[in-house]
Parts: sequence; C-alpha cells; structure tokens
Amino acid sequence: MHGTTPWKLDPAGAQALLTELFEPDADRLAHSIGVGRRAEHVARALGRPELLVSAAYLHDIGYAAAARDTGLHQLDGARCLRALGAPAALTGLVAHHTAATVEAAERGLDTILRREFPEPSGDLLDLLTYCDMTTSARGEVVTVDERFDHIYDRYPPGHLVSRSMQRVEPGLRRIVSAVERRLERPPLR
Repeated sequence: MHGTTPWKLDPAGAQALLTELFEPDADRLAHSIGVGRRAEHVARALGRPELLVSAAYLHDIGYAAAARDTGLHQLDGARCLRALGAPAALTGLVAHHTAATVEAAERGLDTILRREFPEPSGDLLDLLTYCDMTTSARGEVVTVDERFDHIYDRYPPGHLVSRSMQRVEPGLRRIVSAVERRLERPPLR
C-alpha cells in the first residue's frame, strides 16, 4: 500500500484500494462496498459530488491491518489516505464520519483528530454518516434501528464503542431522518 503505486482515489480507485487491503470475504469489505453503493444512490438523487462516493467506499479503511495505528479507525484511515496523497476534503470526511469525535474523546485522541483533520463543512459529512448508518456489516441496506442493533450486538455494554454510540445515537438518528426526508422530496429543477 505504501509502495510506489499511486492511487487515484475516485470511486473506482477507492474500490480497488479496498480489495487490496481487505480479504475478499471480510465483513469490513462488504460493509464498505455497501456504503459506497448507498452513496452512489444518494449522490445521484441529491446531485452531490463524486467525493461523497469515494469517502463512502473508504470510510472504514482505518480497520485494515496496513492502516491500523491508534485504534481509532477514523483517524487511522484519514492518516493512511493522507499518506497516499488524498486531498484534505476526502481525509476530513473519513476522519469525522459517524460522530468520530465522541469515540476519539473516549480514546484521548479528540485533540489530535481535530488538529490533524478539521471537521468538514457542508452536508457531505451528514450524507456519509447516513450511508454508514443505513448499511449493515454485510453491505445490505438496513434501517437505522437494525444498524444500531448490529453495533450493540458486536460491542458489549461498557465497551468504548458501545458507550460512544449510545452517546451519539440521538444525533445520528436525527441525521438519518433528515437525509431520508431529503431523499423523499423530488429534486428541484
């Protein structure tokens, strides 16, 4: 990954990078592909840029063995992408997806996260979070209720991920609801 191969991090390049970093049957690969496909739909429906799709495919790259460092997958993923020459707009989305600052605080990494990767402005972060929170570990479209059930099944009560998700659950539910309302409206012409 950190060799001489330059990566074009458009959606096709993002998918190629994922298949290099994750085993073919890995849940993280299936989830990432599913989130990317969900973002393709959202980007088309709302007229959003390709950046959203690339970020969606790459949002969990920090779980890859080659990227893991701090244990905060959002930070590790953003650092990995920065090392590959990704633009700040992409690394910021990966660094902050799905309320990353709350888990970062649990790990004592919130100051580092914010210093290295300023939180993106605009709606792309909410759209990315929506795609993540409506895609299962196996890459299937699910409700936000099902997604939270899966997360709480995977991480036992008291685990820092479980604690973090409980803290951000109301806000994530509001994001999902708001994006769903936007997707139900016909596009403005």
